[in-house]
This record gives sequence, C-alpha cells and structure tokens, in this order.
Amino acid sequence: MRSLVKKAVVLAAGKGTRLNPITLTRPKHLLPVAGKPVIEWILLSLKSAGIEEVGIVVHYHEEALKEFLSSKTDLQFKIRYIHQRELTGTATAVEVAEEFVGDDPFVVVNGDILFPPYTLKKLIKECDDVDAGLVGVRVEDPWKYGVLQLENGFLRGIVEKPRRGEEPSNLINAGIYFFRESVFRYIKRVNLSPRGERELTDALTMMARKCKVRIVEGDPEWWFDVGVAWTLLDANIFYFKEMYRSNILEGNIDKGAYIRGPVHIHEGSIIEGGTVIKGPVYIGSNVLIGRRCVIGPYTTICDGVTIGSMTYISRSIIMENTDISNHCSVFESILGSHCSLEPGVKLPAFNIYGGTIKVLIKDKMIDSGRMYLGAIVGDEVKVRANTVIPPGTIIQPCTIVR
Repeated sequence: MRSLVKKAVVLAAGKGTRLNPITLTRPKHLLPVAGKPVIEWILLSLKSAGIEEVGIVVHYHEEALKEFLSSKTDLQFKIRYIHQRELTGTATAVEVAEEFVGDDPFVVVNGDILFPPYTLKKLIKECDDVDAGLVGVRVEDPWKYGVLQLENGFLRGIVEKPRRGEEPSNLINAGIYFFRESVFRYIKRVNLSPRGERELTDALTMMARKCKVRIVEGDPEWWFDVGVAWTLLDANIFYFKEMYRSNILEGNIDKGAYIRGPVHIHEGSIIEGGTVIKGPVYIGSNVLIGRRCVIGPYTTICDGVTIGSMTYISRSIIMENTDISNHCSVFESILGSHCSLEPGVKLPAFNIYGGTIKVLIKDKMIDSGRMYLGAIVGDEVKVRANTVIPPGTIIQPCTIVR
C-alpha cells in the first residue's frame, strides 16, 4: 500500500556550530557517516517510507548542498530547495515551506537526525486521524533535550532542557514530525523564545491545547542527533553495523594485502602489500594506502586520501584529499579535508589521566561522556612530525600544529 503522505520538508539551513571546526567549511548535512553524507541517509529513509517530493530548507553553504544532491541521480526524488533568508528558528524554517506543501499532509525532519524508514512509516500510519504528531525516543540523558509531557499517548507540552532530575519523562522530541496544513495557523502566532528563535515546538504546544497531537515512540537504538562530533562517530559505527553486509572491491589491491570484510573499496584506489583492513570500512575513490598499514573497523576514508606506510587508523572519519604520512596513528578522530599529518603524528583517544573526555564547544568545556575520543580537526590543518594531539582536542582550520 502506498503512503498517503508524499511530501517531506528537511530542515537543513542551520550552521551546526556545535560541530565546529569541521562545519566552518561545509554544512553539517554533508558530513560523512559510513561513506555517505548525513543528508543522503535521511533521503534514503524518506524514500523507503514512500516519500516522493522533498523540500529542503537551505541557507548555510547551500551551494555545496545543492551541488552534492544534483549528482545523486539515483535518489529519484522531486527536490525543491527553499531558501530561509533569516535563521530565526525552526518555526520560520517550516513556515517558508508553506507554498511547497500546499494543502497536502507532510512530514518534517531535522536535517541532522538519522533514523530508520520504519519510524517514519509508523508516524504516518498512526497520525491518520489527527492534525499533528511527532516522534519521541527514550534516552538516558533527557535533560539535554526537549522533554515531552504526554497523556494517553498525546502531547500536553514540551519542557526544553529541564534541570537534571526534574524531567517530566525520559521521552524526548526526536525532531521528526507529521503535520497537516492547519499547522501554519499556529506557526504564524509563534513569537521569539528566550533564546531569540521562533521554535516549532511552541507551535506544537499551542496545537496540543486545541487539538490532538499524537506521540509515536521511535527506536532509541536507531536515532542519532549528529549535532556534536562524538555522536557523529557513534552514527558512523552504527551505520557500518547496520548497512554493511558484503565486500565491494573495485580498486587495485595488492595480493599481499589482507582484507577481512565487509569492506568497500572504490574505483581508482590502491592498497599496497602487507596492509591489513579489518571491516567494516569504507574507502572512497582514488585513495592510496601504503605498505603494512592497519585500517581498523568503523573507519570512513573519503576520496583522494593518501596514507603512508605503517600507519594505524581505527574508528575514525578522514575527509577528502587529506595526507597522513608514515608511522602515524589516528584513533576515534575526525579529520577535515586537505589536512597534512607528517611522519609519526599520534592522535590517541584515551585520557591517560583517567575520566571521560572533555571538549571545548562554543567556549565551554563539555563532557562527552566518552572514555575514548580523539581529536576533531578542521580543514587544511598541518601537523608537524612526531606531534601528539591530546584526546578531545579541537583544531581550527588552516592551523599549523608543532
């Protein structure tokens, strides 16, 4: 049976400042997860759920997003780009899509949320008799999110980032919504919140006072808010586990290399002798991996990367055209594009002093809650020979590290 909901709105205008420095030079929606950008995984979920037309609300680095999606002819979507002139919140982002959706029912998805198709199908099915609905997921740290107040399966209100221990539930707003055209009447009445934005959740709260807003529980194991570096790495691991089942070996692989799948190696890549690749691993096009390297599991290596001999990389994301020299080690890290690591550079992930890894985000030290987390490195960074980068270090683009 075909879905009665054919249109989706993807909110992809934001700057992703919590992911700086890697989002200073690209939209967060193009960050790679298991070999595909976040936006592509979202669109694949929408397609599998029966969506046929997608309006993508854009602003920050929108040309890069358009350029990438124009190359994805296999998606078979009708895509319309909707420019959000002013970044004044999610209510404004949905409001600018009013002409696109017309009087059709539609879904809205935050552009930094990863989820399975069955969650969206469940939302659409269970909202057949209501004006609005949203997905909630149960988490261990609800105080970091908008927490849902519910009664008999319907929304009563949303408490944004309550004090720890004062959350009305552990069910949070997952950033996936169902609406009918009536939502725009409420959106037009939304004013600026205390943080200076027009919040879509305020419109939902107003709707909940007048009509039924259904809450549909999603799968907490398959829901990722890739708003910070460590959840991007978590999503990278999950999608490798979920999506990689067999080998794709298109490159030039030396007979002396050892590959234990699932591993994807794409056209023009060269794997030299003595190298060990332990899948799941993604290796893009025109990658060179030198002799006697070890590429550990859950690693994404994008197009044009060069890796010197006897280098060890594991659980990391390496973006386009980065050069990692001989005898380096990179663990649980994210490297931007066009970086250069000279021989002997180390990016460890474990804090030798013990405790979880702290990361500087927007001038505040944030506890990642992770015992293992490497560095987050912006584009065009040069790291001189034999340098050791402490876990959780943020390196801004175009920096030289000695």
